[in-house]
Amino acid sequence: MSNYIGVLVDELYQMGVREVVISPGSRSAPLSIIFCEHDFQVYVSIDERSAGFFALGIAKEKERPVVLVCSSGSAVAHYFPAVVEAKHSNVPLIILTADRPPELRQVGAPQTIDQIKFYHDYTKYFEELALPEEREEMYPYVRGVMRKAYVSSMTDGYGVAHINIPLRDPLSPDLAKLDFTLGRLEHPFQWQRGESRLTLNSKIFQGKKGIIVCGGDAYADYHEEVLELAERLKAPLLADPISNFRNYGHPQIMDSYDVFLKKDTVKQELKPEFILHFGQTPVSKNLQEFLAMERDGLYFQINQTFQYRDPSLSINRYILASPKAFAQALSVHNEDDDYLYLWQDYQGRARQKLQLAHDETELFEGGLIQRLQDILPAESRLFVANSMAIRDVDYFLGSRQQELKVLCNRGANGIDGITSTALGVSTNHYPTVLLTGDLSFFHDLNGLQIGKNHRLNLIIILLNNNGGGIFNYLSHSKSRHFEFLFKTPHDMDFGGLKTLYGLTYFEPLDYKSFEEDVEKALSLEGIKVLNVKIDPQGSKRLHEKYTCID
Repeated sequence: MSNYIGVLVDELYQMGVREVVISPGSRSAPLSIIFCEHDFQVYVSIDERSAGFFALGIAKEKERPVVLVCSSGSAVAHYFPAVVEAKHSNVPLIILTADRPPELRQVGAPQTIDQIKFYHDYTKYFEELALPEEREEMYPYVRGVMRKAYVSSMTDGYGVAHINIPLRDPLSPDLAKLDFTLGRLEHPFQWQRGESRLTLNSKIFQGKKGIIVCGGDAYADYHEEVLELAERLKAPLLADPISNFRNYGHPQIMDSYDVFLKKDTVKQELKPEFILHFGQTPVSKNLQEFLAMERDGLYFQINQTFQYRDPSLSINRYILASPKAFAQALSVHNEDDDYLYLWQDYQGRARQKLQLAHDETELFEGGLIQRLQDILPAESRLFVANSMAIRDVDYFLGSRQQELKVLCNRGANGIDGITSTALGVSTNHYPTVLLTGDLSFFHDLNGLQIGKNHRLNLIIILLNNNGGGIFNYLSHSKSRHFEFLFKTPHDMDFGGLKTLYGLTYFEPLDYKSFEEDVEKALSLEGIKVLNVKIDPQGSKRLHEKYTCID
């Protein structure tokens, strides 16, 4: 536990916290002792109510967060008046409340109350830490939580962050083994408002090998500016399918990185010195693993508001700025394009292999997506379901000059409400297509009713592999209960929807009939379903054939 708490304490110091106000207690002893071992100015107040207002006074005067530490139980409640005042007068505070571990909650243990989101909407941020574990991967996690607490308290009007910390006995830390440096990034985490200061230090990009990652952003208005920035930096631009950067036939756009980043040797060869990240976390797992390797370079996340999107725990620079303004402000012009050529070589080979799916005779998702992209008219909306559908789009939707808006519910990444969301998109009267798997479609069949009642126009391309086909790619496929628990075949006849909802129904058997049915559906009113039956084992075999390069 000692180092787990030690890195928590150290990250707050690295972020700029200098004052800690402690109200002593047994459960919070590890926090209290280890704060005293660091370089903080530590104050002690036996009355939590007084401690809260004392910390508020320091923070108000010094305009930086002050940490409050208390034990579990009613001690937490005595901070509430100061929390209320901090919210309404915009004062930054970080409250660390010690708590009983889960097994001692709701069992009558002394000094135990429900501390989860105890201060309700009076805080700007709440998180409960995992129980302490002395494992290497836990130290970056703890530091990440402290960064979220600090920046949340300081942005969009100062306020309160509350972190609840469950602790098990024994509660006496081993100070002899205490190491505050564990999990530190090579470049300590920094954040700043606005893009102007960055231009003063733009030399950090001069002559350096860098990449631009563009994740999903339904409201992005910065495509051209970021592409121009990529040109100036000689940087490859890794375009997630829902970033809509794939609408540009630009030589610096990478759209097949999930193929060549499967190989660890390629990841090492392409390792950048800096990363600029716009938008959400990318769909590609291989890209996420690649970004997680970036612990010794500069990794910038640029966003208008603070939204910590860092599952790789690698981001060490957060820029609160308009992406468009940021891209325009960074005026570096690099000359060396060897690193870009290296990416372009892998991109060309991978895209060439993926494009061979267009000539495949056996029905599978890759060939269908490529043909759909050829057919869709300008300004179409392609709404993509989660699970396997969005991953297939990531692979097979190539970058080209087009006017196609790709949308997906990648907030919580669930399969619920997919059809209803696509119907909502269709109210814009642009040609709208939903690409979905059968389980996602089944999960929201009731959503078809609103489309019927309001006479909405939507084409639904149903990639029907009779169950959870994505699990064929995971280790679960070897488990004894795979069919029963994961594949969940439903053997459903979706043709019954013609009677139930009065929609138009197609069941294409090959690529030719698929193309004809899509063309016909585009000319018809109402909801149209193309039920394309996919052999899951054949699909897996063809994915392996087209999504790997030598």
